[in-house]
Amino acid sequence: MFTWVQIHQEAIRKLLEHRNNQEELLSALREMQARGLKVVSLDDYTETRQTIPLTEIDPLTFFATFNRNITDSNRRENWRFVKERWGLTAAIPEDFHGLPLFDNRASRLFPYAWERDKDHIPRLWRIAAAAANGGIEDIDATLFNECIRLKCVKIGLLSIALFWINPDRFLPYDSKTAAFTKINGVAIEARDYESYRKWMTEVSERLGTNNMQISHDAHLFATRSGNKTEKKLGSPFNDLFATIEEANTAFDLLGVALTRLGVSEEKADTDERIALTLPKGGTLKMRLNFGNWAILTFMTKRNDAQNVQFLCRNGQDLAQVSFYQEPFAERINGTEFNLAHVPFEVIQDLTSAARIEFESSLEQAAKRFEHWNSSPWRDLNNRELLSMVFDRRKRAILLQTGISAAEVDPMRPNGGDEIKRYDKKAAMEGLFLSENQFDEMLAALKEKKNVILQGAPGVGKTYVARRLAYALVGSNDARQAEVIQFHQSYSYEDFIQGFRPTVAGHFDLKDGLFYEFCRRAQSEEASGKPYVFIIDEINRGNLSKIFGELMMLIEADKRGKEHAIPLAYCRNGEKFYIPGNVYLIGMMNTADRSLAMVDYALRRRFRFITLKPAFSSEVFVQFLKERGASTELIRQIVTRMAALNAVVHADGKNLGPGYQIGHSYFCPAGTDVRLDDAWYRRVIESEIVPLLEEYWFDDEQKVKQQHEALLAPA
Repeated sequence: MFTWVQIHQEAIRKLLEHRNNQEELLSALREMQARGLKVVSLDDYTETRQTIPLTEIDPLTFFATFNRNITDSNRRENWRFVKERWGLTAAIPEDFHGLPLFDNRASRLFPYAWERDKDHIPRLWRIAAAAANGGIEDIDATLFNECIRLKCVKIGLLSIALFWINPDRFLPYDSKTAAFTKINGVAIEARDYESYRKWMTEVSERLGTNNMQISHDAHLFATRSGNKTEKKLGSPFNDLFATIEEANTAFDLLGVALTRLGVSEEKADTDERIALTLPKGGTLKMRLNFGNWAILTFMTKRNDAQNVQFLCRNGQDLAQVSFYQEPFAERINGTEFNLAHVPFEVIQDLTSAARIEFESSLEQAAKRFEHWNSSPWRDLNNRELLSMVFDRRKRAILLQTGISAAEVDPMRPNGGDEIKRYDKKAAMEGLFLSENQFDEMLAALKEKKNVILQGAPGVGKTYVARRLAYALVGSNDARQAEVIQFHQSYSYEDFIQGFRPTVAGHFDLKDGLFYEFCRRAQSEEASGKPYVFIIDEINRGNLSKIFGELMMLIEADKRGKEHAIPLAYCRNGEKFYIPGNVYLIGMMNTADRSLAMVDYALRRRFRFITLKPAFSSEVFVQFLKERGASTELIRQIVTRMAALNAVVHADGKNLGPGYQIGHSYFCPAGTDVRLDDAWYRRVIESEIVPLLEEYWFDDEQKVKQQHEALLAPA
């Protein structure tokens, strides 16, 4: 990850050698252009608007040739040319994670010759040289402020370019990073040298010093939220809270509650007394349970707006507080306790009588459940939700992207869904696959134990993966078929095992999700009861790093106790193995340009199965009929999407078969959706066309042509 850094740092050294020989830089760019490579504009204009060749260029603009909105393959071709021409030793980047880009229409940090100050480009050379050799403290404040006042520069573009040059010492103050750091409590706005320097200092104090990771997290935060300007809460938080600030206050209050209950940050995830859940009855709730008591609940607002419940001594005379009619059956030293209802703003007020009473009641609950082993609702504990209490960076992202809010009923052991039995026939219901195809997939999973379902967006990879797991397990028991999603920040410590810092300043060893899953499977290995671990977006993670020594153990013939090995963080010579009843299903989106190739060592350990769009499937056609779609609308969907996919398939240079669009865009989950012409238009306008705009971002005419074809009169 961040493999782009090395060649950028080597290239700036080479660029600085040509400070007094800019013709070499321009010559290189002109040769790249002649070879059909994408470069910044090399034209200049006189005051009379006469076109003339560009005669000077700064190193930051030169870098913009590689860091604009072009495809990753074009970006690599540009670097390959420069590497060969200048004899660079750094490898061609495998990824461009965390690399902010310039807009193609504004890639030069200087205006045309007729309006360009003679010292404009020399200033940019001076600040580039200073940045290459040091940090913000090594740059002259006057020079920095002069540069951001230059036409075509501004602080956003300048900070991005300085980050390209020296990402260890600079951070881009672009819209994504500014929004991401603000949501993490950095209120400073960078307007000049001094405020930019203070902003970076506070960012490092709150989020650490890995600037590439911060930039990458900011990108994920912006793109996953789906709105780059107005940050909105994702589901289910949008139903629970009015604003991001209110949501942050709620999670901070959960942190206070856990601390008062005697639960430290490093122990929260493994403390069996805790259950942070998302039950959904008449009203959605986010509830903290401790022992067998409900402690703190946030819910959607009722008519009286008393949307918070908190633990309280029964019958206290508190302003704006009401109680359940019946207190808890259990008492503490003869004192009755109950759940009090209160508006959000009352409980967040540190000086309110309700808040003081709540914290006092927490101390009593801590004593009552001090020696309890487990909460009766522990199986419903949402680990992702619990992690947001203490991890503010993760919280900032998940508040935007949302998390699963599956309906939870304490009487059911499967996260709110009744455990259903699945034979092959039941598992295939709703799948647009033939029985032979499903049999082959199931056989591959049984034989190889590890399969990857790959395909274009919308071909139903996740749905098929779950049904394969259910068919193998024989039910939809979530304890036997667990689903997680990899991302670029996912680590060995999250997946297997690792030491985590504690507030006390020491480190505790914590087991990861896959480690725990395997231990659970080991307890039933003798019976052969299958356990299926499903990994969505498997190629988004650094697979060699995440799997570590388990790269060997996941092989089908390396399962069992006889192949046990010590892990990186093994305790007292303890060894670990993957039992033979564990199966892995990974999913890959072949149309994701941001992904690195899957590690070849991992490739041979998996069997790859390609899923294709099923518009021509009889099952798909029957599905649309059963949902009420007219014969003409079905014909329209099938023929027009087939025609579009043929165009995508034929565009081998930029796209190809891996970018064809899948059928699931036309398979609405809810039964209340009416499949008519208006629905078809909404799918095209809001889902298909935005995808095409991403595919052909540099060919508006092609997007327009396909858009019109999809919506042409029948």
